[in-house]
Amino acid sequence: RAFVRAGLPLPPFLRRASNRVGISRSVHAGMASGDETRVAIVGGGVAGIACAQSLVANGFGKRVDIYDQGSRGPGGRTSSSRPVEVNGETMAFDHGAQFFTADDPKFKAVCEELKAKGYVARWDGVFGTLNAFDGVFIPKRRVETAGPPRRDFFKLLTADEVLVGVPTNQALCEGLRALAGDDVTAHWHTTVTGLDRDASGKTWSVSGVNKRRLDEGQAGSKEKRLSGRNAAVVVCDVMAARKGTPGTCAVTGLPDSGDAANAWAAFGNPKVPERVGLFSCMLAFDAAAPKPEFDAAVVTGSDVINLLVRDSSKPGRVKRKDGLERWVAVTTIEYAERTIASAPLTVDGEYNPQTAEYFANIEPAIVNEARRILGLACGDDDGEYPAPHHAKCQRWGAAYHSGAVGEGVPGGVCFFDMDAGFGMAGDFVQGPGVEAAWLSGEAAGRATVRKLKAKL
Repeated sequence: RAFVRAGLPLPPFLRRASNRVGISRSVHAGMASGDETRVAIVGGGVAGIACAQSLVANGFGKRVDIYDQGSRGPGGRTSSSRPVEVNGETMAFDHGAQFFTADDPKFKAVCEELKAKGYVARWDGVFGTLNAFDGVFIPKRRVETAGPPRRDFFKLLTADEVLVGVPTNQALCEGLRALAGDDVTAHWHTTVTGLDRDASGKTWSVSGVNKRRLDEGQAGSKEKRLSGRNAAVVVCDVMAARKGTPGTCAVTGLPDSGDAANAWAAFGNPKVPERVGLFSCMLAFDAAAPKPEFDAAVVTGSDVINLLVRDSSKPGRVKRKDGLERWVAVTTIEYAERTIASAPLTVDGEYNPQTAEYFANIEPAIVNEARRILGLACGDDDGEYPAPHHAKCQRWGAAYHSGAVGEGVPGGVCFFDMDAGFGMAGDFVQGPGVEAAWLSGEAAGRATVRKLKAKL
């Protein structure tokens, strides 16, 4: 029902799930008018800001609040790492999404506008595959002539154009936020902990805490009411639906049965859709270290590393006086699964923070494998490569989602229950990737506009 009433096709996952959780496909009558028309968006990543953009484009920008737990502004999984000081200079890494691509005409148009404004640039790097056994690099042009690659990473080997944010990938969301305009009210470093639908079923209140950073042991402020009388809420942060995460959110007041309650329960199930965990490792090597011939390579033959990226090679990156080269290694799914099994995301239902103690037995394996592969790529038969000046890992418990509910549905897909005024959007709905997240958020914005117009 929610997909149909939002003007969107019902994806295969919910068609199958409807038999298990009782999701109805019928369309009920409209809503009462005269209520508030504010919208609360939970999550200030690509999907959340795309949702806000849709609302702004339809004249509802002054009624939109975005809440995001990040302390450095918008970004989500496109955010950059916290700046660290090495040799008296600060540096940051793209520690989440390494790049993105654009195929959909609407998203392409947005990316072109962001290019013109300097937030996004084309990355004309040297891409290809790298064999972890012998260090042989095959450039993208040769991979393409051999047919579809056996292994790719978010279209690095097949896309006509690879894009990045400038000066870091966080600029993508900063640019999207700028396009949304000043009417939208953003609340950064604010964790939404509760969404409550009132007894009338017409409006929502939002509760949360400020300045929570669980990885640093900061619980944040006392929980308080952040806003009330919202006609709709749209959840664009997958952590909100999962228990034992820094963004876990309680939702109350949904009907006991129906689209919203059943879909929220389904998204809260870590196996539906399946979360794919990954680790990224940020490395800085001396300027005198050997230079491999690639800027980004999909690694084959390693059970630890799936992707190696020369972060310094991306356009618009800060050039350091000491010449340190920044690299990011992204692990394989299999390595992350094994590691998380022994070092879980939650312990006794509580979030397990990313501390130095947590990474003590994880980081060396990733660093050593990255050095071995880089050494082979630079012609050292023993896989020797200098030790990094800086190394730090990041855990992504839900880096992306396999078999997301709307994957493959043309035009983007979201979940939105018109009766409850409750929606969800993001790559956990549409499928993995930056573009998929934007399409899902944009669709959620359009669905929310229909709800608000019905109330005017």
